[in-house]
Amino acid sequence: MRNPRYALLSGLYAVALCKDVDGLYGEPVPPPRPVHEVRGCEPRGELARAVTQAVVEGTAPLGTLHVRTPDGLAWCFTGVRVLGARGDVVTVESADGPRRSYTGAPAVPCGNLVRVSPPEPAERTHTDVTFVGCSPRGGLRDALAAGAPEFEAVRYQVLDALGSVHHEAAAGRITGWDASPRAHDLVDLTVAFPREGLVPHPVREVWELWRHARPAEAGTWRRFTGAARGEWLNQAARRSAGAPEIAPGATYHLDGADVVDEDSFLCALGEAVHGPGRALGVGAPRAIGELLAGTTLVWRRAEVARRCLGVLPYTEGRPPTFGELADGLTAAGVRLVLG
Repeated sequence: MRNPRYALLSGLYAVALCKDVDGLYGEPVPPPRPVHEVRGCEPRGELARAVTQAVVEGTAPLGTLHVRTPDGLAWCFTGVRVLGARGDVVTVESADGPRRSYTGAPAVPCGNLVRVSPPEPAERTHTDVTFVGCSPRGGLRDALAAGAPEFEAVRYQVLDALGSVHHEAAAGRITGWDASPRAHDLVDLTVAFPREGLVPHPVREVWELWRHARPAEAGTWRRFTGAARGEWLNQAARRSAGAPEIAPGATYHLDGADVVDEDSFLCALGEAVHGPGRALGVGAPRAIGELLAGTTLVWRRAEVARRCLGVLPYTEGRPPTFGELADGLTAAGVRLVLG
């Protein structure tokens, strides 16, 4: 097939190349948050604090919770909110889990973990996505020829004009197929797709801009926000081969008018150093400073970032503050001029 836009993979191998897709783009639906009872538990530390707050207020944020069961195994919940407690039973809601923990982090001993929220029905967690105008191959072609009613779970790739991969993620189980109106030898494939994996429309716009070549217009990243800006940065970082080398003693000018978060800082800095549509490939303040050591960075409109970057409340995995970025640069030997 010439210039496919999508590929479906089973394991390491492509089982279909497709011309288009219907239903992939839309607002992702967060997965349901499971509720568990941590039984035979003596709350301590942050868990004890959260339990006390939940008893008073009805619920309390906790963050990450590590527990250890009598068999010696450690388990981790993330994004935890304590919903209440009675006796030695603490009820928690989490983003996922429990997952086995191998970090050695302090764990609260407990007698048992019991999920008390029922699993969500498939119609609430999945939706039909149709990959259109597909040329099947390998195991999928064999399944179609044998008249199988469905096919195993697959992954999908979004391809650029040269066949390189923009993006890859889980797609789901192929639940049906039909002859495609695109051509007599092509099929349309229906996939039970996880709603949490739907792709926002602005992200598709980013992929379209990058489909044929690296965008050469300065400041193009400014039209995107949120997940789309993060995807712009991802594409720029992956496609920055051949960028001009960073020269010790050089002076770079960063336009900070739209630097309101970590991604916009990295987009603006990559453009200042390497040119439009490029990124540095690192994000930690010290790592950026080491790349730019011996140069001068003139940061115009720095007051925007000073107001916006790393604002409170501090949370686990928070982005760096303006001060941390500035300190990381200067500590590594960058002459920083704020304007």
